[in-house]
Amino acid sequence: ECEELYFGSYDMYKKFSTYWVDGKGAHAPNVIMADKCSCPNNCGLCSNHLSHSGLANMIVTNRCDLTCWYCFFYVKKGLEGAYMYEPDHTQVRAMMKTLRAERPIPGNSMQITGGEPMLREDICDVIKIMKEEGVDHIQMNTNGIRHALDPEAAREVRLAGCNNLYLSFDGVTARTNPKNHWEIPYALDSCRKTGSTVVFVPTVIKSINDHELGGIIRYAQKNMDVVHAVNFQPVSLTGRMGKQEREKYRITVPDCIQRIEEQTNGEVTVDDWYPVP
Repeated sequence: ECEELYFGSYDMYKKFSTYWVDGKGAHAPNVIMADKCSCPNNCGLCSNHLSHSGLANMIVTNRCDLTCWYCFFYVKKGLEGAYMYEPDHTQVRAMMKTLRAERPIPGNSMQITGGEPMLREDICDVIKIMKEEGVDHIQMNTNGIRHALDPEAAREVRLAGCNNLYLSFDGVTARTNPKNHWEIPYALDSCRKTGSTVVFVPTVIKSINDHELGGIIRYAQKNMDVVHAVNFQPVSLTGRMGKQEREKYRITVPDCIQRIEEQTNGEVTVDDWYPVP
């Protein structure tokens, strides 16, 4: 049993709760629940879900060229159970058929994630399979380093059918964003040349980069020709640290919103925000 802060503002929680709407559920689940007690031992899209897949995620590799300490996916080499996971083309196609078989709404939006997807030399083939199976929107969760260093690879990924980069971007200084601070301008330039759009994805960590949220928005504004959105994601602390450390780094959505109002001098206020229904 544990106790964690989920929402840093009761007033905002009340406001957001008024927009809560249940969907139509999954009429063709790929996991049949004999009873609700079996969750999460046979995890998957089951009849307990109250909505369809809005944006499906596929892990195409667990390899990465970075070792970000806060990443909930990162496992140090040598740990027991560590292995390489990369679905082959047959498995990718099978998963796409499962997604497209969803009812009442066939899944048609996919996020390719990892690991770092651009480490797969056959990533363009993976994207083409998704397009062949009827997926309309494909975005890639990436650190952008290969897009920066290899513009031709960026072009090939775009031509294969990747519409958008879900680009990790944790701050506007090398101190807050050491992983790709110097590469970001070159990655954006590659996207300009290929016609790819970008969503900045800052992982927000209290005491680490929460003082630069306004700066991130300003930087996105300066690159509005290619950056279409910023998706602030409070860090996910997944059982790898004690309570004192969790309290040090924990930040919630309302906390981020309050800081954004302060750091944009009120240009973006706390009242400007609404949840996705």
